[in-house]
Amino acid sequence: MRAPGVATDRKPLLDATLLLIGLTVLRMLVQFVPVPLDLVPTTSLIVSMIFVGLPIAAIFRASAFAWQVKSSLIALVFGLALQFGLAFVAPMFVSGVGAVLHGISQAGLVVWTLGLGALLSQVISDKNLIVPIAIFLALFDVWLVFVPEGPVGQIARGNNTALASVAYQLPRPTHVPTDGRAMPLAYVGPADFLFMAMFFALLYQFNLRIRQTAIWLTPVLICYLLTTLLFGSVRIGPISLGALPALLPIGAVVLAVNCREFKFTAEEKLTTVVLTVVCLSVLAWRFSVQPTKLPTAPSKKERGLKRSKSMRLPATVEQGQSR
Repeated sequence: MRAPGVATDRKPLLDATLLLIGLTVLRMLVQFVPVPLDLVPTTSLIVSMIFVGLPIAAIFRASAFAWQVKSSLIALVFGLALQFGLAFVAPMFVSGVGAVLHGISQAGLVVWTLGLGALLSQVISDKNLIVPIAIFLALFDVWLVFVPEGPVGQIARGNNTALASVAYQLPRPTHVPTDGRAMPLAYVGPADFLFMAMFFALLYQFNLRIRQTAIWLTPVLICYLLTTLLFGSVRIGPISLGALPALLPIGAVVLAVNCREFKFTAEEKLTTVVLTVVCLSVLAWRFSVQPTKLPTAPSKKERGLKRSKSMRLPATVEQGQSR
């Protein structure tokens, strides 16, 4: 027995595949074809919107497939092999070929997050569980991004090498010919696609407001990304607009569009309220705690002594990015 709205054939997978192929071709064009210098800012904004919108469209379309455990695992394993396998072998080839392989590996990221999201959706048997899950994930993502000791917060404040190795990358338009290895314009974490796929699969599974959710979610995430690009240097208290938690708008849109579809018992309402209050209280407490002071810079004498004890100093982030 299939849920209403779920496709009985593989056409959703074919449509999603075509979208990912088109996305990969566009990535190659952006990375290899230069644009006039005065058009770079405008082109960058257009590219960012396209490369956020197309993966969402692919995930949305593929979520209409009748996912089972086996098909979800196949997508998960294939996507992981595609992303990390090609990313591993890409440096072994000349720059142009390596860049093409790396571009294809980015499609693998969308595939494995789709497979894992579809797999997680099959564990949820009650549509009312979408509400506490969306609230928890949104607030947890806020902690990951904004709290200093959170993993994303540490990456945003330091070396981006770890993020670059696993994240979805938006290509950066350039006005000079390149070998396809230009620095990315921005990053999107795998968790954003993963839980987006899970929510879309659940919307199909329970026959909720599927199309309306996608129609609202795409422009919201595009505006969210444009905020990080245009106002990345702005800080509002402890919050930097250069790194924002994407699961917050994802969860908010899913709940706002489908709020009339959820029917709670009194006990479920109380549990949801308690969960929300606890999560908000933890976040408020953590934001109120003053960050620890950074250690003072060592003196010239101390720096000289440190160098004498070490044969080789670690490379800086800039050195690592230039290689």
